[in-house]
Amino acid sequence: MNLWLMYVVTILMMTIFNSTFTLLPLYIIDLGGTEFFAGFQAALFYGIAILFRFYFGPLTDRVGRKVPLLIGLSIYTITSFLYYFSHSLTAITIIRILQGIGFAAFISSAISAVADMAPLHKLGFYMAVYRIVSTLSFLTGPAASMYVAVNHGYHAWFLLCTVMGLLAVLVLLGIRFPNLAEDTPAESTHPMIKIFRTKKYQPVYMGIGITAMCYGALVSFLAIHISRVTTISNPGIYFTFFAISSLFFTILSGTLSDRLGRAKVAWPSVMLLGIGVALLLWAEVGQFPLFLLSSILCGIGFNAGLSVLSSWLVDLSSMNTRGSVLSIQESVIDFSIAFVSLAVGIMAGFMSLAMAFFWIGLLAFLLALWMFITTFVTPHSHYADF
Repeated sequence: MNLWLMYVVTILMMTIFNSTFTLLPLYIIDLGGTEFFAGFQAALFYGIAILFRFYFGPLTDRVGRKVPLLIGLSIYTITSFLYYFSHSLTAITIIRILQGIGFAAFISSAISAVADMAPLHKLGFYMAVYRIVSTLSFLTGPAASMYVAVNHGYHAWFLLCTVMGLLAVLVLLGIRFPNLAEDTPAESTHPMIKIFRTKKYQPVYMGIGITAMCYGALVSFLAIHISRVTTISNPGIYFTFFAISSLFFTILSGTLSDRLGRAKVAWPSVMLLGIGVALLLWAEVGQFPLFLLSSILCGIGFNAGLSVLSSWLVDLSSMNTRGSVLSIQESVIDFSIAFVSLAVGIMAGFMSLAMAFFWIGLLAFLLALWMFITTFVTPHSHYADF
């Protein structure tokens, strides 16, 4: 029951996060901002999250998962309410800094809490469920936020996010978390730096970075791109199809990776994601059919790939380092999203968003193909066993 309550908390928090992230670029442009500023505020958010995760990652391994979760949810609830009073780019920037801190606290503990509660022999399955639950927020979040913004104003959605945040805090207070099995020894080197330097984790972190790079391009710029080059009135439904397509395939990928090994499932999934992103080059010609195909491929590739890669990290780590290991995962995700958000914002000055999506998707596909060959096809590869 505790595990399923944790899933409820996750879907509420991620609905706030994903809908806000999708809506804000349009809100910024309405306030007189530019694509560069939209990319900048996304990069700033993730930069702050990366910085503070160096604190919250080890903290969750020392004091347990509940305290950082409460901190993160509380910050997000308060800042959602503060958006109601935001009418300037300066106010948005300040709120995004605070939300970066809250996001670092929550994500550092959420995925670790699920891994702690999940049965070991079904770890891939339950990590896939976590990714599905997180992605379920795409089913209604972005589309609903845009509907509310158009019909009732942006600030009405921010109030709804505040209510969801309060509900998530109440559910979280009722969850019992497992005690940490081991004490974490004091070390002269920061534990997250030591983990990041460990070779066995590096290929997995690379795959997570590739996956997040594609995701960052989608959440930061897809709504702007689709609004400009297609006749689709609500670009947010892209993420609805994204979520629906991932429901079955993410569970399937988690179960398959428990049986076949992580590498044999993770890299093909990331290749599908790269193809889906690259297809957006032809959105103006393909209109809704291509829009739909891209969202399906991206939904399958992103969620299947990331859930299996997360399970892979849990396989490689012990319980008393799991929070730090998975915090680095989230920092890699944040850095990749921040980097691609800023890079695409700059690229928009001299190339179309369509071309930016194409090159990002192609790069992701080629890197995943290379990792697939080196970790699966090459018989002596150590990572092919996972």
